Amino acid sequence: MKRTFCLAAFCGAILAARVFAGDADTQPLRLHPVKIPACAKAYVCKDLPYGGRQVGQGAVHADVAQTYDLYLPGNVGEIDRSAPFFLFVHGGAWRHGSKASHAKLLVEMAEQGFVAASMNYVLCNPKQGGTHTFAEMLADIDAMVAHLPSLAQAAGISIPRIAIGGSSAGGHLSLLYAYDGANPSVLGLGLKHAVPVACVFTDCGPSDIASPEFIVAGLDWQKGNVKGWYGLLCVLAGGQYGKDDFRTTVDRLAKHSPVTLLNGKCPPTICLFGETGEVKTSKTFTRAKDGKPKPYTVFWKLAGSKETPPESVGMDGIVATQNYVTLTNGLAKAGVPFAARLEPYKHCQILYRKPETRPWLYENLRKYLKGNEAK
Repeated sequence: MKRTFCLAAFCGAILAARVFAGDADTQPLRLHPVKIPACAKAYVCKDLPYGGRQVGQGAVHADVAQTYDLYLPGNVGEIDRSAPFFLFVHGGAWRHGSKASHAKLLVEMAEQGFVAASMNYVLCNPKQGGTHTFAEMLADIDAMVAHLPSLAQAAGISIPRIAIGGSSAGGHLSLLYAYDGANPSVLGLGLKHAVPVACVFTDCGPSDIASPEFIVAGLDWQKGNVKGWYGLLCVLAGGQYGKDDFRTTVDRLAKHSPVTLLNGKCPPTICLFGETGEVKTSKTFTRAKDGKPKPYTVFWKLAGSKETPPESVGMDGIVATQNYVTLTNGLAKAGVPFAARLEPYKHCQILYRKPETRPWLYENLRKYLKGNEAK
């Protein structure tokens, strides 16, 4: 039977289940799930806190508050204690986006028996709370994971291990967080990883943000705006645009590239990437120093690459296909189990444009989460 998802009715039916920031550490989490209209058995709790940074208490914008939405395959007390748990990290080029971006997918996951949470986190956007870094974003994910035992108690479920994943920038952060648990010395952030990651999913998330291919793809996406793209990456990696040389920034970006953290202890990885065209590397951008146009190939030299620049870069949105190749080759070399698909669809549209990819995702999540028996 075909199910109709009415977003307006869904939003209108939602009630917030809140524990205010000042009481977050002392009061038990209380869930008040709301039945989602036109869905067989899915429920939702909106705007739950996982930390003290709430609007008016450290967060100047709702999309950077430490809040999440929770999707449940039944009412509290009716859920299988061993239901698989999935943490979703939204995309938006690390600058935009919110936990509501993939509500349709997460509702369907709840109907398939998953408990799914979609979280907000700090963004690199002055209008939404400041120019935050990858490290600060990962700290928010770590705080959400540390909150999961409280969530498990409130929902009456067991969360001994989790699946984590996201789209675009959220896919990059999910990979980075999951792989840090297996190789914490690279980032050196002291993340606690309170609940182990059983597997990680990336939907078009970049795996090698230091590669000239990725920088070129992003530069083309920003229509040649070096400050808008390279400047963003510089700040995200903990540097200062205009003060750090290109080589220093590339080294920092390499450190924050998931492929750098790969080793045999990394969790199984589910990769979904799109391939929809090419960028000619003969295209030009205007360099601020002299105002003269430079070809995209200049980034191969600046990045220290000894490879001859290709005539074009395969890409999907801001994510070069090279990221898919690099990630899957790295996983195979490290001996990490993985499932991968490369589809001819635009950036982060694959799950919706090709419906059979969703059962493929659910099957792999269940396979790698197998053994999450209730404790």
